[in-house]
Amino acid sequence: MEATFVLKPEELTPEWLEQLKSRFANDGTITIQASGPEKVVSVDEQRAVNQRAILNRLRESQKKYPPKTIAAEIDINRLIDDMYWQGNH
Repeated sequence: MEATFVLKPEELTPEWLEQLKSRFANDGTITIQASGPEKVVSVDEQRAVNQRAILNRLRESQKKYPPKTIAAEIDINRLIDDMYWQGNH
């Protein structure tokens, strides 16, 4: 069964949700889609949203590929030279 409800924010109460649940519970899954008027976002707000998204991607990346530490005496340039040495590729 499918139905569309148009509500004002103040009409969306726990009681209303319970009524919705009791009427559609036989279907097993209730999917609710919400939409509203587009909100104008300031440049600063958009920048904050973008920075938060970048930070979240960084955290996920660090969980998947945790940072590694290397000893201070390791010569990074030598490692790079060894990787690209003539017989290595």
